Amino acid sequence: MTPRISSRIAAIAESATLAVDAKAKALKAAGRPVIGFGAGEPDFPTPAYVVEAAAAATHVVANHRYTPTPGLPELREAIVAKTKRDSNYVITADQVLVTNGGKQAVYQAFASIIDPGDEVLLPSPFWTTYPECIKLAGGKAVEIFADETQNYLVTVEQLEAARTPKTKALLLKLLAHQRQKHYFSVLHLTQLVLCIQLSK
Repeated sequence: MTPRISSRIAAIAESATLAVDAKAKALKAAGRPVIGFGAGEPDFPTPAYVVEAAAAATHVVANHRYTPTPGLPELREAIVAKTKRDSNYVITADQVLVTNGGKQAVYQAFASIIDPGDEVLLPSPFWTTYPECIKLAGGKAVEIFADETQNYLVTVEQLEAARTPKTKALLLKLLAHQRQKHYFSVLHLTQLVLCIQLSK
C-alpha cells in the first residue's frame, strides 16, 4: 500500500516535548503525582481580562475579514513598541511577521533560506524542534555542544571547526536562564557575528 504522507514528512521525528507532555498528562490522569517539565504551558487559567478582550474582539466586524499575510498592522506596531521597550532594540513594522507560534516561525525562516544540503550550525542544548525544522526545509543540522563548564556558550573556535562551505546559517537561541542573566555579552556576540561575516 502506498504511504499516505510524503517521505519528507514521514522522516520527521515526533516532538520530544509533546511526547513528554502527553506522558505526564497520562500519569496525572492515572492519579500519579507528577510535575511536568515538557511543554512550557502555564499551570494557571488565562487571566479574565485576556479572555474578555478576546471575546470582545470577535464582535468587531473588521476582525471578520482575512488578515494581511504579515499580520494585523496594529499588532505589528505593538510588537515594534514592545521590542523597543523590553529589548531596547529598534525595528520597524515592515520587519515584523506575525506567526501562530514559534514552530511556524522557525520552519518558515528555514524554508525561506535553506536549499537541499545546506548546513545550519546549531549550538546545543537547543529546542528539540530545531533539527526537525531544518531537516524539513532540506537542510542538515550540525550540532555544536556547549556544557556547563563553558556556561553553555559555544566558542568562536567551535564554530570555526564546524563551519564548512555548505554552512548557510547559525541558529542562536537563548535559554530562559540565559536571557535572565543577559548571558551573551556584547563582546561574545560580536565575536560570533565577526566569525559569520568572515565566513562569507
